[in-house]
Amino acid sequence: MALALFLVATVLVLLLFPDYGVTWDEDIHNWYGAFVLNYYVSGFTDLRSLHWLDLFNYGAIFDSTAAALNMVSPFGTYETRHLLNGLVGVVGLVGTWKLGRALGGPRAGFIAALFLALTPNYFGQMFNNPKDIPFAAGSVWSLYYLVRILPALPRPNWALVAKLGLACGMTLGVRIGGLLFIAYIGVALGLFTLWRGIETRSLRCFIVDGFTCLGRVLLPVTAIAYPLMLVFWPWAQQAPIANPLDALATFSHETFPFRTLFAGHYLPATDLPWSYLPVHILLALPELILVLVAAAPFVAMWLLWSDIRSLDRTRVLSLFVVAFAILFPVGYAIAIKAVLFDGMRHFIFVLPPIAVAAAFLGDRALDRLRGVTMRRAAFAALALYGCFHVVTMARLHPDEYVYYNGFIGGTGGAQGLFKLDYWANSYSEAVHGLREHLKAEYGGDFMDHDFTVAVCGPPGSAAYYFPPNFIYTDDRANADFFIAFTKDDCDKSLPGTEIYRVERMGSLLSLVLDRRGIVAGVRSGLIAGNR
Repeated sequence: MALALFLVATVLVLLLFPDYGVTWDEDIHNWYGAFVLNYYVSGFTDLRSLHWLDLFNYGAIFDSTAAALNMVSPFGTYETRHLLNGLVGVVGLVGTWKLGRALGGPRAGFIAALFLALTPNYFGQMFNNPKDIPFAAGSVWSLYYLVRILPALPRPNWALVAKLGLACGMTLGVRIGGLLFIAYIGVALGLFTLWRGIETRSLRCFIVDGFTCLGRVLLPVTAIAYPLMLVFWPWAQQAPIANPLDALATFSHETFPFRTLFAGHYLPATDLPWSYLPVHILLALPELILVLVAAAPFVAMWLLWSDIRSLDRTRVLSLFVVAFAILFPVGYAIAIKAVLFDGMRHFIFVLPPIAVAAAFLGDRALDRLRGVTMRRAAFAALALYGCFHVVTMARLHPDEYVYYNGFIGGTGGAQGLFKLDYWANSYSEAVHGLREHLKAEYGGDFMDHDFTVAVCGPPGSAAYYFPPNFIYTDDRANADFFIAFTKDDCDKSLPGTEIYRVERMGSLLSLVLDRRGIVAGVRSGLIAGNR
């Protein structure tokens, strides 16, 4: 079933990748990848990647790979990136299956991968999020190999250690935040050593096992991961210790001098309530996953209390690692009052372990259902819920990432309270709507007329889809047409006649305004005034 799921996911990627728009960050990431590729091709003399906006703070493992593929791909620049991005997302699904399987067996692994695939905030960003999806994929594989080495501590197989190092290195090659997983390894090894010391009541065992774990796991993993990170990060190569640490400090206190929408109010991104991130994560989860994750801590405490005399060290440490990977990043962000925006986008990497935790509990719940007289009704209800959720994702396509669960009233209930299309994914549809509107208006003469079009936010998200007679302008006041999303009420910033709306499930994502009459009136007034 898991293999069938991966096949279906891969086929969906191959079928759907052209549907997704160019997100706000993709243009600069595309250039960054090209600059990094040129850095190597030029023999390290093309140094543009070392100064490209703030992206030099990131590893370029995804962007440089995409740039290389674009040299041979038969598809467009961003279509190629979307195809690669989607396939990386499938790699994340496989890693989630492996992690769930290692913790709870084959059925738990399948459920974990299914849960993640049906999480709209993961699936919807699989195609055009060049930072967070590759980071999430690397993260879950790092967690998987960490869980795999726990039973063999303090002397795990060298092949597993090497694979853990490779997974951590690939994660670091996307973002320096991958150092988290080196820290997770240290925490897991420390707990193992402490457990062994208490178990044997031997200080010698505690010390020997501690140094063995350090020499056989932590140091080799770091020795593999760190150089691999440097291979894909030109700026870090210039100062292999100082520059990565500078990047880590930058991301810990990232600047974002704008307001962000939360619970119907615009608040400074530098002064958000502690609940901002937890609320966004909870509302982004499908209802069933949210219920299972909410119940997981209580079930875990009950299991620990009921089996406290026969605790299995490996099982406890494995579950702790997954729980820690969910809770620590969120708690740390709250503790340091990290600057947050765009909802939970930067924390997509917690979705795979959340899916695993929910699947672990779901798997145990299915065992309990075997003895329930109403089990057929329960299975039917689950099937109906699953069908309803899939239909919801289909109705949102290709804007699945604007999903909010039923506890807030769905996407429609979130309108005006939380951000929806903050990345301008819907602009490709808006441009298509404008083009079709003008074709209907001008008929066969459509291409004989030029039209100026202004865009709120990222111009590349719309301009990539412009026909030759659409001319981008940053002079909004004098543009013939204005394309705007609802982010920061940009759709209300200019008057005009609404000619096209991009909507999903009753929620407005973006619109197109015809301003030709207003612009012509202003021009006429100016001419009359000059006379």
